[in-house]
Amino acid sequence: MRRPVPRVDGAASVRLLAVSFGVTVVGTRLYLSLTGWPQIGGGEYHLAHALWGGLLLLLGGIMALLWSNPWVQRATAVCAGAGSGLFIDEVGKFITRQNDYFTPLAAPIIYAFFLGVLGVAVLARHAPLQEPRSLAYTLVVRLKSVVDGPVSPGDRAEMLNEVAALENATAHPDLQELARRLRPVVEEAAVDLPEPRTRPVVAALTRMERALFPRWVHRLVLALAAALLGLLSFTGLAVFVGLANGDPDLQVVLGDTPVDVGELRTALLVASVGETLVGVLLLTSAVALLIARDRVGVAAGRAGLILGLAGVNVVLGYLDAETVVAVVVVELALLVGYRRYRSRFLGTAPRAESRAIPGS
Repeated sequence: MRRPVPRVDGAASVRLLAVSFGVTVVGTRLYLSLTGWPQIGGGEYHLAHALWGGLLLLLGGIMALLWSNPWVQRATAVCAGAGSGLFIDEVGKFITRQNDYFTPLAAPIIYAFFLGVLGVAVLARHAPLQEPRSLAYTLVVRLKSVVDGPVSPGDRAEMLNEVAALENATAHPDLQELARRLRPVVEEAAVDLPEPRTRPVVAALTRMERALFPRWVHRLVLALAAALLGLLSFTGLAVFVGLANGDPDLQVVLGDTPVDVGELRTALLVASVGETLVGVLLLTSAVALLIARDRVGVAAGRAGLILGLAGVNVVLGYLDAETVVAVVVVELALLVGYRRYRSRFLGTAPRAESRAIPGS
């Protein structure tokens, strides 16, 4: 068996899967909470939503096996993400003898799986796509757009670049011959400029952003948000000091739920230290932004948020699942704000996919 060849659109598809996964888990728990935790079925039977998750996984797999259209990759990612989210949302029932959906260990397991999928997406962005076999696979996949036609000038230029690279792959004469045969197919492909369906909307939103969020306003919003979240994170320092001193009167409440300090001492220690570090980084970011040290401020803020999202929230999920959902939403929103500020004003736009499937 030859080693796997990365897909040119693999990272984008895995990111879509991760988004579908996260939205499904949060949406499912929110819906069940608002509707009083209903059950489908009656009497002896209960149709758990894990079954619907399995159905979506099966549907996504069947689509991927049956059809080759570019949109199938996206549909499969959505089905796989939603199906996995519905399935793993009930992990508490699978790891406890009492089928306890609300077991505290469920939330960190779900969150860890979500981070794992995001990690795969990050690694996929750095997959080697310039090797001859990878280029050949990429070119063959891109030819779907030639079949469906027409292609944009940029897409055809990408394909011609890949053909040229394969023609220079002297160590692979078979791929050179393939490239020579495909060159006229690509050169003669029908070309048309795509309709800019979203361009007016994007242009309007960009003008609105420029009017409402000039650089100083965007910087101030980030600084205030980072300062507020950083100060809230410093509650972890108070918890850590109380635990370190063995304070017998220490009480910790997350959301509306008191935490058993004795039973969860280790988890509280880890979470409090992590939250303190997040607070330090976010306050550093706020100060740096206020004195116009933008690159330092953005770097510190992003580091603090990534530490919180990738580490601290896993432990917080064990202590209070509902609280961690709100924390994740706020931290993700602030991370998007930093990302947008960097792309608008610091000349380091977020890296896009180096290559994408035309028409996908």
